[in-house]
Amino acid sequence: MSKIIFTGTGSGCPSKDRACSSFVVKTSSRLYQFDAGEGFSGSVQRCGLDVNSIGKIFITHLHPDHVAGLFLELQLMYLIGRKKSLDIFVPPEAVNGLMKATDMFYLFKEKFPFKYNFKPILPRSVYRDKELSVEAFSNLHLTGNKAVIKEHKKPNKMQSFSYIIKVNNKRVLYSGDLAQQDDIGYLMDNVHTAIVEGLHVDLPSLFTACAAKKLKRLILTHLSDKVDKRPNKILKIAEKAGFKKLIFAYDGLQLRI
Repeated sequence: MSKIIFTGTGSGCPSKDRACSSFVVKTSSRLYQFDAGEGFSGSVQRCGLDVNSIGKIFITHLHPDHVAGLFLELQLMYLIGRKKSLDIFVPPEAVNGLMKATDMFYLFKEKFPFKYNFKPILPRSVYRDKELSVEAFSNLHLTGNKAVIKEHKKPNKMQSFSYIIKVNNKRVLYSGDLAQQDDIGYLMDNVHTAIVEGLHVDLPSLFTACAAKKLKRLILTHLSDKVDKRPNKILKIAEKAGFKKLIFAYDGLQLRI
């Protein structure tokens, strides 16, 4: 039976109780990692997971709370003697920059006992094997940076993605970070489990959409510490919208798919 294991459920503001955004899908033979926020390397070990079992990594976008943990993760893999090659799927704008960054951090590919490759995410089909498939869909999360990018002639492309993960004949939606709930509304058809960030969406609209699409469950992640102080208020909003299958993610949470 496959599982989702949450290794980081915090927001962009570092927390003493939560690592930043990441989770893994555990199948019978390997782990598939989604995002690599700060704190991943420690959290994955606290969860009792072997990083050498991570077969593929999928990054949604380039905010530090979704990708900054990647460099220490590579260092950890190096130190424990990983041998298997590793594909890391990233927004196309990140491929060259991340390769330069690994050199800057002395994580030289030529020195590693395994090959790691940064691969560009292309919309729709990203990866498929006999256990799992991943499709990517662009969202507007980073478009708020458009003015400063234009004014200062920055090279950034504002590439940000949500994923549909198919495992055990079930569709799992991972929102990544969003600009608005409409970024994922069209992806909710036939979704069993939705993993949605809880900071940039209108919660009543999200709960209403989940109820209309008859989702089996919604997991809120990317949460601030304040959420822990008002879960009942949020649950009441969900119930008012007709949705009762809401779960608040926390580091170490494991759910069967």
